[in-house]
Amino acid sequence: MGDDQIRRLLKDEGFSFQRPKHTLQGKRDEAALERGRQQLQERKQQALGPNAAFALVFQDEVEIHKLPAWTRVWAEVGSQPEGPSPGKNEKPVIDGGIDYLKGTISYPVAATKSGVNFLAFLVALVAVYVGRQVVLVCDNGRFHTTKAVPAWLEANRDKVEIYWLPPYSPSLNLIERLGGHRQRTGLANVLFTQLDDLVAAARRGLEDINGQRCRRGFVFNQDDILGKKQARLAG
Repeated sequence: MGDDQIRRLLKDEGFSFQRPKHTLQGKRDEAALERGRQQLQERKQQALGPNAAFALVFQDEVEIHKLPAWTRVWAEVGSQPEGPSPGKNEKPVIDGGIDYLKGTISYPVAATKSGVNFLAFLVALVAVYVGRQVVLVCDNGRFHTTKAVPAWLEANRDKVEIYWLPPYSPSLNLIERLGGHRQRTGLANVLFTQLDDLVAAARRGLEDINGQRCRRGFVFNQDDILGKKQARLAG
């Protein structure tokens, strides 16, 4: 049996050729992870309803690096592709939020990850969803709980409710998939000599898909795909 036949047979059985990833099993509470998955599934169904009482937004901070991420490119056999380095790797941060219903993206840019910048993101988010409550899905990053943030959340609890993800559960945060995709595509294999050019390229890439939920199936549909796979394996 040839390699092509083996590939076709494996594909027909639901397999694909993939790179392994690091696992957080052993560090995280698997029961808490499963509870979080079920709770978020309920929130997703509610957010998609015709009379949804809130907007469901997934949030995360993503560093964009002046040092480019190198991905595979065509090259002559025996010749290792090379690329220049910027010297100092500057890393501005996109404070991103993606609306589960509409696919719209909020993406203010900050110099660093910090409680002050997270608070600025919250204020901007409230301005976008004026008159409507937001359920914001966040991880437990230490800058999300600095002293000023809980005080602001208490004062604005009618506007923003935080759904805190269980520790070590990035798979539950849909926007994580978008950040990785942008790093591997729009910003990969390019050396930006000016920091402003890097930020502008990141903004253009996000604006190109802003609000186009149908084009981001890998972000929104992954849970459904995994659910069908688990059901098939169980059956």
